Amino acid sequence: MPITKLIRTMVLVTALTAGLSAPIALAAGSIDSAAADLRSGASVYVDPQAQLPLSAADAAALSSQISSTRLPIFIAVLPSSAGADPASVLVELKDAVGIGGIYGVVVGNDFRAGSTTGDVSGLATSAFRAQRDNGLAAVLTEFVSLADTEFNGATPPAPSSEGGSGETSFLLVLFAGAMVVLVVVVIRRRRRQAVQLAQVRRVIDEDVTEYGERLARFDVSGRALDEASREDLQRALDDYETAKVSVVTMRAPGDASAITSSLEDGRFAIACLEARADGRPLPERRAPCFVDPRHGPSVADVEWQAPGLTTREVPMCAACRTDVETGNSPMAREVDGPTGRQPYWQAGPQYAPYAQGYFSPFGNVMTAVMMGTMISSMWSMPGITSGASGVDSAGIGGGSDGWGFGDGGGGDFGGGDFGGGDFGGDF
Repeated sequence: MPITKLIRTMVLVTALTAGLSAPIALAAGSIDSAAADLRSGASVYVDPQAQLPLSAADAAALSSQISSTRLPIFIAVLPSSAGADPASVLVELKDAVGIGGIYGVVVGNDFRAGSTTGDVSGLATSAFRAQRDNGLAAVLTEFVSLADTEFNGATPPAPSSEGGSGETSFLLVLFAGAMVVLVVVVIRRRRRQAVQLAQVRRVIDEDVTEYGERLARFDVSGRALDEASREDLQRALDDYETAKVSVVTMRAPGDASAITSSLEDGRFAIACLEARADGRPLPERRAPCFVDPRHGPSVADVEWQAPGLTTREVPMCAACRTDVETGNSPMAREVDGPTGRQPYWQAGPQYAPYAQGYFSPFGNVMTAVMMGTMISSMWSMPGITSGASGVDSAGIGGGSDGWGFGDGGGGDFGGGDFGGGDFGGDF
């Protein structure tokens, strides 16, 4: 068997085998049904009434490919009855899923794609133009491959050759070229990781310093501390020491979660210590203030439209709640992002571990709060607290302006129309 054909066979078998356990939805339903399956973990949804359905094998291979990118990519193949305007269907699907990421829809004969961060319209258009004659599966596979290259720096797949006698030599030359590209990609990725690490480390340093200053303001001189107060104080001191040591050993943005977890625990210990000293009831163990986790434990869930997000209930400290109730806007915790200083929840996926450490013990509460943020797509990914996780290396690049789709279904969505020559979208 020729080398190229053998490689193709191996790739197909691998994709189909991996796809057997991949999250794929093949149940009937509308946009709501598609959104429910995608929100629950599927990456590909195929409506059986779709005019251009994917076969089970093609859907399995596509889902396996998406999983290997570690990117939040959501694909839905829907019938034309889902909506007359594919771009509007795309926005509606994104809103219904409520998770930041890359979305692609096939509505009848139309393919459109968009992203909550960065720009994939050009990728969708390129994929459509390159693979239109090969069918829907080829277009979607090409789109995912281009997204992987764009956001992860992955090496694009090499074109196949049926060349004959010069086939082996061609593959060897191609392999050598791929190795050069790989070296360049690794260098670029390490540089990006270094920048992200510096950004997150600076934020962590500020948080640890603020915590130490707050702990120092609690004056124990002349106080007769009871046993419970001494335990709170020792716990706060231990958490401070743990955080300081961990900052020194940070090697990746993922290491931030352990540090902010210590800070969250320590701030609650300080809150208990202050309550005992003042003769007040002990505070409830609640999530930290969403506006700025350095404020310590929240006292209530308050309806608020955070910058870049829709209105929702978020945990707030007493001071931030007062600001909202009096018509003022509380000051969000800002960090360095792609476009300057931004609230931490909109500044990039490298800050997901930072937020995880503060809020992961309250995950059920925080899932809805984080929906639509720049870190929401990484919120439940396995290994997010690990320095070797995909957060710092596979994070979605590019800037952000909230959801990035435009309002009311507008915006630029690449793709094309399988049924005719009118591509539509942004060319």
